[in-house]
Amino acid sequence: MAEGIYIYGIINTNGKKSFGPCGINADEEVYAFPYQDIAGVVSASSLPDLSSIFKETLGRYLIKHQQVIERIMKEHTIIPMKFGTFAQDEGGLKEVLARGYPQFKKLLTNMESKIELDVASTWNDLNSMVKKIGEEDKEISQFKAEIAKKPPQETFEDRIKIGAMISEALGKKREKEKAEMINFLKGIILDYREHEVMNDQMILNCGFLLEEGREKEFENGLEELNKKYNEKVNFKCVGPLPPYSFATCQLEKVAYHKIDEARRLLGLEEKISLEKVKESYREWVKKNHPDKDPDSKKLEEEFEKITEAYKLLSSCCREEALSLKDRGKEDFIMVEVVRPEQGGVR
Repeated sequence: MAEGIYIYGIINTNGKKSFGPCGINADEEVYAFPYQDIAGVVSASSLPDLSSIFKETLGRYLIKHQQVIERIMKEHTIIPMKFGTFAQDEGGLKEVLARGYPQFKKLLTNMESKIELDVASTWNDLNSMVKKIGEEDKEISQFKAEIAKKPPQETFEDRIKIGAMISEALGKKREKEKAEMINFLKGIILDYREHEVMNDQMILNCGFLLEEGREKEFENGLEELNKKYNEKVNFKCVGPLPPYSFATCQLEKVAYHKIDEARRLLGLEEKISLEKVKESYREWVKKNHPDKDPDSKKLEEEFEKITEAYKLLSSCCREEALSLKDRGKEDFIMVEVVRPEQGGVR
């Protein structure tokens, strides 16, 4: 059972505010907990172990999480937090807001007056598409003609190869059409993020970021695409949504002993800054890079440890200096932005 302060997202506001009893569990008050000029949108909640509950129950919690975020979106730009994110108490929540403040402010500024629309496109008749590929692809059609001359009992492996060739050709066609669709919409959108396609019939599964007020223009773009493909492709659009695919944040706890061990490996004092981390790492690499002794397994292992220590401390000190002496031996909370596969309007 997880319990404490459940975090739905981050908004720009400098006062405490109630959004009513609409939390992830129905009767819980959702409210804004302020820190400087931002606030966490939260509720005092409890959830069962999400890794061991039925899929249907998990789905209901996820939908409720999204409903709260989308309700807040009507009044505020909101940076969503990953589903299932808790702070231990309001003191822990204040630390989360303080640690992530620079990043939250940057994301809130970047996402101001922006929305996400999610689009999935599928071929209406996959069987016809596969048949067409088999007929039009010269290499496939020739190979099919060759195996047609053999007795059926001798063509089992050949038929498997034909299936693999068609699958590869279908994948190439999918990539080509997906690129065409994204390119067609680039004059309307600010950015995009590709998500995993769910089956062979799906061509595109993508989140698009655009300015508020351009939804109709985007819908017209999809209608033009529908005409271009002569209604052989089905387009489904969901939104407007908060920028789930572009600015969803998650919390990562790093144990004190891991930070302290990384600090010692880089020979740093208890007051750690990003500049000192980089400087110490550069000095170590100058003297001890594995290229100086390619046959030394020990040096290669040390290099890997030092590099991991550098990455960890760089993440912890990205926005501000870290003082282990002032913190005691508490776990360190890092705020990370969840980045889906790829995107970028070029």
